[in-house]
Amino acid sequence: MQSKRGFGSSEYLNFSQDHLVVLALWFLTEEGSQTSFENLVAEAFESFPERFQLEGYPDWPNSHVIGKAWVRCRTDKRWMTGSVSEGFKLTASGEQIARKILARLQKVGVGGPARPRKGSRQTISSRVVLGIEKSPAYEKYKTGNEASISEYEFCDLLYSTLESTPEILEKNFSVMRQEAETYGRADLTKFLDELKARFEAKFVGRRSRGGLMPQKKET
Repeated sequence: MQSKRGFGSSEYLNFSQDHLVVLALWFLTEEGSQTSFENLVAEAFESFPERFQLEGYPDWPNSHVIGKAWVRCRTDKRWMTGSVSEGFKLTASGEQIARKILARLQKVGVGGPARPRKGSRQTISSRVVLGIEKSPAYEKYKTGNEASISEYEFCDLLYSTLESTPEILEKNFSVMRQEAETYGRADLTKFLDELKARFEAKFVGRRSRGGLMPQKKET
């Protein structure tokens, strides 16, 4: 079975299941398709058939393998968020991974880029910017109501959760700020910097369910 995107199996088989599932989700997002589990299975299989075919039945996708891959991408690597019932979304780190994998595939000449839907944003930076602009946190910021931005809304802006570690928050923040800066949006980098200063405690130390872990006293 041929890849619907023209990728050669000798090239995409060099990448892990996790990398290719992230790229499949990137294709869905870029083309404005619903990011459901069913669509993710179809996209991953049709784009990379030999990586995700059911053993003994090459014309059928192995949804179990794809299911395990997205869980790793969400839980272990923090490249995506979501669930089977809610659909999926790439984190800023996941978008960078997808872009790198696609660039490597294109570099060796095994396929062209995904066809963007008409009027879609063409770059990762522009889509990150669009995500910031549509976030509840930025909507409040624009209307001068930044004081009401909640901790949950701040974490959601960074594609994270209230339980995310400081390391994850810092990584996602850095990627998002870099993309906004690359796109020439000084207003958004200012917005991000102000929010980070306000929620500075989330970037420091280890956290417990009740907040920051208490520091050990020197004896």
